[in-house]
Amino acid sequence: MGDNLTPYLSRAGAASRMRITGSRPAVFWMTGLSGSGKSTVAALTEQKLLEAGHAALMIDGDTVRTGLCRGLGFSPEDRHENLRRIAELAKIAASSGMTVIVCTISPTEADRKMAREIISPAAAFFEVWMAADVKTCAARDPKGLYKKAYAGEIRDFTGVSAPYEPPRSPDITFPASHPAERCADILVRAALETDWDLERLLRVMLDAGREASERIMEYYDGVYSVEYKEDKSPLTSADVTSNDCICAMLRNAFPEYDILSEEAEDTGQRLSNRAGVFIVDPLDGTKEFLSHNGEFCVSIGFAQDRKVRAGVIAVPAREMLYYAAEGIGAYRLSFGELTEDFSPGVGDELHVSDRTDGLVVTVSRSHLDADTEAFLALNRDRIAEVVTTGSCLKGCMIAEGRADLHWRTGAFMKEWDTAAMQIITEEAGARFTDADGAPLPANREDPRNLNGFLIVNRPGTLEGLRFPEHQ
Repeated sequence: MGDNLTPYLSRAGAASRMRITGSRPAVFWMTGLSGSGKSTVAALTEQKLLEAGHAALMIDGDTVRTGLCRGLGFSPEDRHENLRRIAELAKIAASSGMTVIVCTISPTEADRKMAREIISPAAAFFEVWMAADVKTCAARDPKGLYKKAYAGEIRDFTGVSAPYEPPRSPDITFPASHPAERCADILVRAALETDWDLERLLRVMLDAGREASERIMEYYDGVYSVEYKEDKSPLTSADVTSNDCICAMLRNAFPEYDILSEEAEDTGQRLSNRAGVFIVDPLDGTKEFLSHNGEFCVSIGFAQDRKVRAGVIAVPAREMLYYAAEGIGAYRLSFGELTEDFSPGVGDELHVSDRTDGLVVTVSRSHLDADTEAFLALNRDRIAEVVTTGSCLKGCMIAEGRADLHWRTGAFMKEWDTAAMQIITEEAGARFTDADGAPLPANREDPRNLNGFLIVNRPGTLEGLRFPEHQ
């Protein structure tokens, strides 16, 4: 019969499904004795993931035996077939774009290895061991099965009359002392972290920033063309080359994510992409590039669920990289320090200053406006120094603690100008909002920062500052 079968593969890949579900295929294979808490933790995990808007499915071993595996017994051969079917079911479910939580005793190392081999080509596989021993599980005995097993009423009962082989190197282990809520929270966090491989994401973004920087510098002292867009802003061949380089590297590495770039047509598809979106300014500070003052950057942000989650700023003329991701901090390193063994946390960690008076305020070199001049005048008694600089270097200075505040009104800036700067300053300890202190969501239908933006080293700095009325 096998010679007559022709599998017909789906035309949709994981990237297409992830754009809809927002979750990367993953299976948490929970193993442990009866009564160890597998089903309780799995059900809690599924519930918490669904409440968080995350596609999830629990597959319970006993439940499967009432349907898909009905008729199978508990001999070694039947148990093996039962687990094979569950693994295939989990693979299919995960391939649809869900996080799957399987709870089944799966007593042998060989069967768990089989499950991993079946599932791994299609989804991330995590072996989760509920490590409660026989004595603990028998004391719990929620189904009354241990009592029957010790009375001889149940044959081949794992842990009593049939062996259980503890995992040799499980991915996650939960001791019997762990409350079910705590176990579920750990699995939820692991599932959400699986959705984006932070180390790989940052590495590709850093590589793209460095590579684009090198392309830009080839034009810096050479020959380049200059055109002007509808808004009268300049567009050089360095902008275009940098954009092509970055977009190609990001699309090749992460086809599931969309790209919002200043120099690329916006199809609007990014708005419905739950997986995530890159927000790119391939040459932030084109006027500074043309002025030859070195104050221009490459800015690459990554947003998910309307929030910036990671960012990279490359400074071509200084061969410097700034990067950050949600929850890990903000860092600075040179191009030469970006080596093959990069991992998040490499470089000099950045922290904002603790100044609340004698402030250093940054202003735009190319876009100093009346509102900013009025703000500086109103607060001259609190301001020790005003630093003029270009592009998103203003945010980098605040992240480094060399400046304390930047305030900008109006809708001139777009989110590709500010996305990477936002996460870098926030992870360094700063507060980043619109000009009036309201949250600034990412991946908006209108990419303009309609009410400008405000970066401040700490909330206390704002006490007593005066802001002019602005339109």
